[in-house]
Amino acid sequence: MPAQGPARTEAFEHFLLTRFSAAFRPGAPPQEDWLRYRLGFFVDACWSSVRGQQGADFTWLVLFDDRCPDDFRADVETLTDGTFTPVWSSEPWSPSIFGRAIAEARPAEAAGPATAPWLLTTRLDSDDAIARDFMASVQREFTPTDGLFVDFPRGIQIDRSGATYRYDQLSSPFLTLVERRRPDAPPSTVYAARHARARQWGPVRAVSAPPMWVQVIHGGNLLNMTVGARVSPRVVNERFDLELVYDRDVSGPKLLWQKVAHRLRLARVWAAHPGEATKWAEAKYWRIRGTHVRPRSDAPPLTDALKERAARLRRRH
Repeated sequence: MPAQGPARTEAFEHFLLTRFSAAFRPGAPPQEDWLRYRLGFFVDACWSSVRGQQGADFTWLVLFDDRCPDDFRADVETLTDGTFTPVWSSEPWSPSIFGRAIAEARPAEAAGPATAPWLLTTRLDSDDAIARDFMASVQREFTPTDGLFVDFPRGIQIDRSGATYRYDQLSSPFLTLVERRRPDAPPSTVYAARHARARQWGPVRAVSAPPMWVQVIHGGNLLNMTVGARVSPRVVNERFDLELVYDRDVSGPKLLWQKVAHRLRLARVWAAHPGEATKWAEAKYWRIRGTHVRPRSDAPPLTDALKERAARLRRRH
């Protein structure tokens, strides 16, 4: 179970940050149907996996748009149960919302402000999940390096049919930022940088590890393609605590047939979306190098650079 207050260690405090329903458009509160739809994935994947964390103390902050029905808010409050702290706000989205919430937090055993010299902030989308050793693994990778991102590039995608896919993603959405606390300013938090271009903000330590996260592919998700390799659900069964419905037992012959069919489908996806093939190749190249640190660079990822070059060529013609 995560700690109810900020983690107290000699070196750092660790916060897990999730945007559930941030206010991206002032004057347009989220519809209750959408909130209920998202809450189902939140409970079955995100909430369940965080409750299953082992060997790590941390605080989980979840941002909600406070322009929601009273009964929805009441249901959210029943889920907290020492697991997360809701941050209610209708302020237009900015990382400063989390920054202020962290700056105002108090250690459970003290009346004054938090004083740990280092801060870790980890991002987790509200419809995704993390392996039960994820937060402990992040903390083991801690080094006192201001502006360093920690990333676990290998994860799992689960699609609408319940099938599982191994997915290597360069600079994944499950990043952690290490930063030094400053008494005169709130923390920047991991949301200060777009995860896909984190290297433009600071160095990225990519850690070679088994699958550490799950992306749930569903109709309301921004990402609606499964672009990894079809794999057995065994790794999900062994490493994740999920209430999510997925195909937990697939026979060998059926899995083999599904792997072949998916490779053919993936070839068609790559033909229609060459950027997906480039992303796969780029992630695979860095994966085989093992754990490493990619230094800060203003250059965009290879896939983005190729897309920008192609766009320039189209404009010229």
